Amino acid sequence: MIARGGEGRLVALTGATGFLGSHLAEALLDDGWRVRAACRPTGDRSWLDGRPVEWRVTDLANPDECRELVKGAHAVVHCAGVVAALAEQDYVRGNVDTTAALLKAAAYSLPADGAFVLVSSLAAHGPAGLDKPAVESDPCRPITPYGRSKLAAEQLVTGQAWPFRTAVVRPPALCGPRDRGFLPLLHFAYRGWTARLGKRITGISLVDGRDAAAGIVAVTRTPSASGTYFVDDGRAGYAWEDVRQALEKAVERKVRMVDVPLGALRLAGRLRGGWKPGQPSVLGPDRLADLDTDGWCCDGRRLLADTGFVARRDAADSFIDALLFYRKAGWL
Repeated sequence: MIARGGEGRLVALTGATGFLGSHLAEALLDDGWRVRAACRPTGDRSWLDGRPVEWRVTDLANPDECRELVKGAHAVVHCAGVVAALAEQDYVRGNVDTTAALLKAAAYSLPADGAFVLVSSLAAHGPAGLDKPAVESDPCRPITPYGRSKLAAEQLVTGQAWPFRTAVVRPPALCGPRDRGFLPLLHFAYRGWTARLGKRITGISLVDGRDAAAGIVAVTRTPSASGTYFVDDGRAGYAWEDVRQALEKAVERKVRMVDVPLGALRLAGRLRGGWKPGQPSVLGPDRLADLDTDGWCCDGRRLLADTGFVARRDAADSFIDALLFYRKAGWL
């Protein structure tokens, strides 16, 4: 059974100033929800200028402020998190502790028919190759501090009984307008080149940020949706050659692929004096570990079965829209 949408109910949203979170705020508004969004005092709200978002400056480490954020809401969608850090404890503070604080706040005020939805990551599951994409019943074996922190946050949400519905959504790699992660890839493709990083990876799943947001909203609005869900674009993974062809379609020119050994990336990181947040993410220890695996593929059919969600874009469509956005924003 699929709900009719937000119907004017209030949702408390974290992470709305980010790439996925801003698309999520728009998708919730378009679905009929009223959106109250947590933000930092210095957060950039420009992507949501002109949209009727109730901004609430909130320290997610402060229990009282979390209660004020959640008060009167029918649903909580927790999208904020730490994706790059030097120490495992930083991931715990940013991903596990904030989830615990919001769950406790929700326990005070969410109605029995309310929902708490955590935006997690395929990293919480761990690697899965193109020949066997991850499904929700698979055992989880995260390989990075980030992945372990997301799994720990998931276990807080779905591993115990709460007086409201709970669900977790695990997107794979995200792309599309507003995303900076794929900017270098499209920058070089625009000049006719792309790279295969390492030799082990057989494939990756991709989903446009707007489609990932729509999948999360589908879970939020569907009363029977609970537990864990993967979200993808319907392909359950792309081989490197598929990605190259999608890039060619986007940039409308021949794109040649070169092999870049992981050893070269590790050396580049050492020559920089060690990776720090804010530097190219592909040089970070988490990303290098991600690349030294069989792949990052997932199967989103459970989400389709439970909510009716179907992605509207494939990788090429997403890359095309991202290029248009980059040019308009002056990023490319």
